[in-house]
Amino acid sequence: MDATDFMLVRYAQIHHVLTDPAIARLGDAQLRGRPHHGANTVAWLVWHTARVEDVGVNRFVVDRPQVLEDGWLKRLGVERRDVGTGMNDSEVDELSERIDLDALRGYWDAVTRRTPEVIASVRGTDLEAVVPEDRVRRVALAEGAVASGAEWLTEFWAKGRSRAWILAQTPFLHVYGHYFEARTVAGLWGERSL
Repeated sequence: MDATDFMLVRYAQIHHVLTDPAIARLGDAQLRGRPHHGANTVAWLVWHTARVEDVGVNRFVVDRPQVLEDGWLKRLGVERRDVGTGMNDSEVDELSERIDLDALRGYWDAVTRRTPEVIASVRGTDLEAVVPEDRVRRVALAEGAVASGAEWLTEFWAKGRSRAWILAQTPFLHVYGHYFEARTVAGLWGERSL
């Protein structure tokens, strides 16, 4: 099994945030709300992880349009094109209240359907290729993937990262960390995984 095949297997195993029993049992108010001060909402966590994955995989790894460009901004009912890094509590609350939850599920599904296609298309030495710094800066700044006040993220992504690094981070490690955060939030609402 090569690195690409390994990524495809692992991807299928970890992208089940919305079908996790504890998260799936949450009602709309719980998905949008905070069970404890300082906890992120599940709606925001899903939106944020989908945004980071969409930008990382589609703009950085293969330099093609994001899934977001397929009319998802309007369907989601939000105007933010950025990935949400650096949002304050009131911005998270506003997005969580406004976002269309059915559209969020659809956007998550669309992003997670496209990512395996991209992973399957990148093989061998293609994984070692460095994502050009000018592309990262253009996507982050000119295309609005990184909001004002979170410029550190642009610098973090623009440090000569390889396609393999972007693929390890944006659809895997980043999502996995926030998945466990969402499970914690569900637990704070009283929902336990089986």
